[in-house]
Amino acid sequence: MKRPVEQLLAGLKRGLAPVYLITGDEPLQRIEGADALRAAARAAGYEERVVLDAESGTDWSALRLEADSLSLFSARRLIEIRLREARLGAEGAEALREYCCAPPADVLLLLSAPRFDSRTQQSAWYKAVGAAGVIVRVWPIKAAEMPEWIADRLAQRGLGATAEAIGVLAERAEGNLPAAAQDIEKLALLAAGRTLNAADVLAAVGDSARFDLFALADTALAGDTARALRMLRGLREEGAEPVLICWSLTRELRAAALLAAGAAPEAAMPGYRLYPPRDGLLRAAAQRLGGRNLRKLLRHAIGIDQVLKIAATRDPWVELTGLCLLIARTPSGGWAWTH
Repeated sequence: MKRPVEQLLAGLKRGLAPVYLITGDEPLQRIEGADALRAAARAAGYEERVVLDAESGTDWSALRLEADSLSLFSARRLIEIRLREARLGAEGAEALREYCCAPPADVLLLLSAPRFDSRTQQSAWYKAVGAAGVIVRVWPIKAAEMPEWIADRLAQRGLGATAEAIGVLAERAEGNLPAAAQDIEKLALLAAGRTLNAADVLAAVGDSARFDLFALADTALAGDTARALRMLRGLREEGAEPVLICWSLTRELRAAALLAAGAAPEAAMPGYRLYPPRDGLLRAAAQRLGGRNLRKLLRHAIGIDQVLKIAATRDPWVELTGLCLLIARTPSGGWAWTH
């Protein structure tokens, strides 16, 4: 399976388009895609590079001024625009649309941005970028795809590995591509081109998994019991506060309960935002658990929160483990429990 960045690399060998947009929520792939494009641009004679950071209040006339100005150092220039947010505003959208309608022959434009929603992908400026050049969409590597990604990465570094070794790397990285890439670089230095086994990996790399509060809540709501418990253990080892973990679980249970009742969490919970693909996950959890179970789980979580805050003698990690188990394992029909 060719991934977006690999498709970009294959396309660069055939020649450069005047405009590139690399967009998505996976930072490592965006960075490496942009690095590959810069290298190809340098090889093609684009020796001068201009970087513009686009954020709120950006003067988009700078794009046209840079494109039209004569360079003192190079006949060809790379203009790079880094979008901090997946939004442009009317001025930015119009500036990019106009630019892409008639891109200068001696300028290469690289846009880098987070993932755009489906509405933006139907906008005039986005379609103009696609018509004038190349749009590269990158997305997080799914858990099932991690072993293949790791095997490909190892092969690029001249390394082979047993299936067990690849499995250890995938488990320890827990979807964290930068951490997995760093581990592979370390192994490339230590292994000297030989085939790696699980013992080699365990001896050379540390546990690169970084578990955050929201990922734990998502995993429990998705019904993945084993992974949720592993993430909870990782949070404990990292010194996370039990009260904050309970707050995160309670927050997502409340949002799911609102969805099950046909209400919008954004309207009832100040500051809460539900973006794709999390909205699909939460809606699936609301459907799986149902309003009755979710209300019970929410009351149970609130009770645990109260226990934690008064510093009772009960072990907070035992309480949180029980809560995660209930969230992940409660079937559609519900348990015969009375919390």
